[in-house]
Amino acid sequence: MNLTHWQTTALALAGFAAGLLLHLRWHPLRRHLSDAWDFLRLHPVLIPLTAGALLLAGMSGEAAQAQASAPATLQRLSDWREMILPLARAALAHLAALPHALVPPWPLACVAPVALVFLTIRIWRWPYRYGERRPGPEQKFSLLAVTLAGFAWLGLEAASARHMLPEGTETLKLGLRYAFTALAAAGMQVWLVRFVMAWERPRQTDASGDAAAALEQAFARWQGVAFLAAFNLLWMSWRWWQLSTPQSIGAWWWVELLLVFAALPVAVAAVPGSFWHQGASALHILWRAAIPLLLLAITSLALFILVLYTEEMARAFSVDSPFWRIIQQPLGALVLAMLDCWLLLTALLLMLRLGFSRSTSA
Repeated sequence: MNLTHWQTTALALAGFAAGLLLHLRWHPLRRHLSDAWDFLRLHPVLIPLTAGALLLAGMSGEAAQAQASAPATLQRLSDWREMILPLARAALAHLAALPHALVPPWPLACVAPVALVFLTIRIWRWPYRYGERRPGPEQKFSLLAVTLAGFAWLGLEAASARHMLPEGTETLKLGLRYAFTALAAAGMQVWLVRFVMAWERPRQTDASGDAAAALEQAFARWQGVAFLAAFNLLWMSWRWWQLSTPQSIGAWWWVELLLVFAALPVAVAAVPGSFWHQGASALHILWRAAIPLLLLAITSLALFILVLYTEEMARAFSVDSPFWRIIQQPLGALVLAMLDCWLLLTALLLMLRLGFSRSTSA
């Protein structure tokens, strides 16, 4: 029986999807996957928030560059041998960055200065709630200086929207944007880990306050968040450099760096002490949970390849139809956001459950 390219592709997709469903049904980590889905079902607002951030990021930055590229032709999409390698690379890069930035931090980083105002006021009023000792004058001055710098940066962003800035001012604006983007990513990840911890180990019967309690705990770890932001700035800068030189081997080193330190946000959120101690704890967590995380990564990679292929197929179908393009973009963001949240929550549960000894208290 002779089959066309479309029939072969449809059968391949159906077989791939059926295999994934059976794989998940008897997955060795099915309890953790189920628990992560229960968390997501109880807090469904995470999905539209993440999808909205993906859509906003799609209008600027790295995501905009990806969408600005011409979509693959339908003939090329029907050739799996040609598509599987670029899809696998894109899926691996997405998977590596997921533990460090679930929500694309730009342009949501614009709310970071407002969060810094609340943090500064609360630390000045209730210092012992956010540290073992009262912060010194240099720490208070640093918080105030960063907060003022944040609002100065927002002023530059607003000014650049109206007219072109001088070259030096534009460079300053971009530098501040990168710094506050890294800070927003660090704060969001620490908050998410504390949110999962509040659900996993509840200290109160009312679960409606878990998000607010997680925010308080993230504020209490503001120094660790600052160091984590410096790490985020490192890998984000590396990524921007690699995108400007796509033929370099920097992408593989970038992926390895993010995978090795995948547990760093968990350590910052759960382990007290200095950032160096938290970094050592992150490697220890990764070592203890390495095999389950590897199994999850294999499943996640297959799922991301399928979703990215479906998204490329939808882009190819809607290339000549503005109406379908308007529908495809939010629908694709919603599906990707649901998958991102589910898989990241599973990874966080694995690291929190397997990465610490029974005597360790977070």
